[in-house]
This record gives sequence, structure tokens and C-alpha cells, in this order.
Amino acid sequence: MPESFVYLDTDIGLGTPGAEIDDASALVLLMTSAGSHLLGAGSVFGNVPGADALVNLCRLKSFFPRQDFKTGRGMDQPLVEGLEWFKDWQAGYGATLPFDLPGSMPTSARLMIDLVRQHPHQVTILAIGPMTNLALAARLEPDFIPLVKEVVAMGGSFGSDSEIPEFNMHCDPEAAHIVLNAGWDLTLFGLNITGQVKYTRQEFAALKGTHPVTLLLQQMAPGWIDRVEEMGWEHGGCALHDAVAAAYLVKPSLFQFKKTGIRVELHDISKRGVIRFNDHDPSLPQVRVATRVDVTGCHDLIWSYIQACEE
Repeated sequence: MPESFVYLDTDIGLGTPGAEIDDASALVLLMTSAGSHLLGAGSVFGNVPGADALVNLCRLKSFFPRQDFKTGRGMDQPLVEGLEWFKDWQAGYGATLPFDLPGSMPTSARLMIDLVRQHPHQVTILAIGPMTNLALAARLEPDFIPLVKEVVAMGGSFGSDSEIPEFNMHCDPEAAHIVLNAGWDLTLFGLNITGQVKYTRQEFAALKGTHPVTLLLQQMAPGWIDRVEEMGWEHGGCALHDAVAAAYLVKPSLFQFKKTGIRVELHDISKRGVIRFNDHDPSLPQVRVATRVDVTGCHDLIWSYIQACEE
């Protein structure tokens, strides 16, 4: 019997040249960790368009011997607004590598509802993209919410005075508002934590072996690092933000947390998606936010699972 069941909701970019590579690293952890049994995974728009995220997810699934987890087709757009602000960035991507999709599959929202109902109080939902699928599931069948063991999400930035929204929250502020107010047990990993766990160009270049995931990371990590360096976000390498959230499911002792009130900015047009934290307002939904990470321990844990693909 596995220690835990996991459902992954992801805007996975590995397989699209120039797109982020961290979602794939999170998937590797879930596929290779004996303690977290992946029941299902669904695509969502975000780092790449929804259709590309689904192709990337299904392709990566095919690389692993375990084929028993189910896949869902997620949302292609936010609940309210479009993604015009992101089109210039996506214009710098290369063509997503081709892959033949299965003939039919459920929506991501329906798949996560059904899996949670089959395993009540046992499924952790790991949300590492925009929260649109989760918001739809919560609105479609609110009575499934108390059946979820925990929601673990990558988003926001705790303890930051920045008025720039983190990407996942910016993509769909209304969905984030719904999810953060839904009432389930929710743990949030912000950029202030995930951005501390970084990997160099040299580490990616030194990967050995012929596993398809290893080869894709070697091939596409340099292009992603080039892009973040051009933007001045990082230098000499990149963080694997989503993999840090996945590492919590494998080894929770790497992190420290605090409970705090939380609110999503919806009304200020220039700041939609900014997360407001407030320790003093009990009327706000209370979430558990990561406040500290063992950087070396987390780095080495994630990298050990990536390297395990080579064996």
C-alpha cells in the first residue's frame, strides 16, 4: 500500500523548446519515488498553451515503465481574462515536439474529482500551474473538497513586498481566489522558497545516460537558462520551482511552515494575482505557507531523482 496518493495538475513545458523545465522535474520525482503513488495527472494552460501541455505530459508519461496513472485534458484558458500579456513570451518558443495523443480522455477537473472519490481522504493534489482545473472541480462538485487529503500548490511569494504577481497566480486570479477560499487543507510554496533551489548549466550538461527524460533535459535546459538570463531573473542556471513543491511530498522535513491569512488581488488591474498575506485578520482563509527550506538537502534530493532516470 503506498504511503500517499497524488494527483498532478501541470502546465508542463519540457518538450517545447524555450519553455520552462521545472514541471517535468516534479513529474520525475513522483514517477520515481516509492512513497508517492501517482494516480493521475492533468494538463492546464500556462507555461505553454493547453494543447502543448497535454502533448508534453503524455509524451513524458510514455517514457516511464509505469503506465497505470490516468491523464486528463485540462483547460486552455483562464476563467475570465485572456493571456494576451503572455503572447510575446510564448512567441519565442520553438515548435512542440510531436506525439500521438490517446483517442479520448476525461477533463482534468472530472478526473481529479473521480480519483478523489475513489480514494477519499487519501489523495494530495499537487498544483504546479494555474489553478483553473482545481477551481472548476471545486465549483462543479463542492462536496468533493472535504474528501481531498491536501492541496499543495506552487504560487505567490511569501514575505515579499513585490507588487508583481507570480506567474501561476497571474494566469488566473479568479481561479486562485476560488481555490484559496475553498476550505481544504492547503500548503503553498512561493517563489521566495522555490527560487533558492538552483541548478547550474554544468549540472545539466553533466547528466549522463540515454533515458529520454535525461536527454530532453540536456537538450532544453540551456535554452530555458538563456531566457531567464536574458530577463535578468537568474544567472548561470535556473531554479526548478515546481520540483521543490514535489520534494515536500517526498521529504516534508526539508521545510518549515507557518499559518497565515491570505487574499488574492482581483480588482487592481495592474496587480491582479498578487497574493496578500495577513497574520492578523482571522476572517481571511488560513493556509500553511513554506517559510524555510533546507536548500542543500532539497537540491540534492531533487537531483538524485533526476539522476535515477539514468540508471
